[in-house]
Amino acid sequence: MSYDLPMKKIIVFLLLPVLLGACASQSPPANFYVLTPLSQPGNRQLPGKLIGVGPVNLADYLDRNQLVSRSGEVSLKLDEFNRWAGGLDGNITRVVAENLSRLLGISGVLAYPWSSAVDLDYQIILDISRFDIAEGNRVILDVQWQLFDQEKRKLVSVQRKRFEIQAKEPTRASSVLAQSEALARLAEALAQSLKSAQGDE
Repeated sequence: MSYDLPMKKIIVFLLLPVLLGACASQSPPANFYVLTPLSQPGNRQLPGKLIGVGPVNLADYLDRNQLVSRSGEVSLKLDEFNRWAGGLDGNITRVVAENLSRLLGISGVLAYPWSSAVDLDYQIILDISRFDIAEGNRVILDVQWQLFDQEKRKLVSVQRKRFEIQAKEPTRASSVLAQSEALARLAEALAQSLKSAQGDE
């Protein structure tokens, strides 16, 4: 009995890995995004104060590289081809700190983590339960923050807010820009909390 394969089958077997590799290489490349500070510079406030922003605690579903969108109330979609360029928590921390620095007109706003030798006046801890792209290309940010007076070693205030921003275009880049805008709105609320705390001293 002969076990020889016809030449056409042999050629197909030899070319199969090449063909599969060619198909795989045709997948679209991933796009990478970063959040950016959008707040405009304000008048100098809280001069001489040192403010720490962070840590930022993310809901588990946000702690990943893919951009997350919602379909309805309970369904999530992870976008494999649109990703964050780095950790989302660190990106949020840096952007909020920069926004706050601009709004208050001071350079003494630090992003977590900072040196143990730093003696803060205030610290803001953020708990983000939602920060995704909803249907209709709306960005929703649900966040609670805790403001601590580090000099007095006490909790000054706890607040929770929701920010909704409509993306201008139905693109991922526009959605990320809307997310940056939501963080700018958050920074405005944080600046107000800080000024209120300063006034209570």
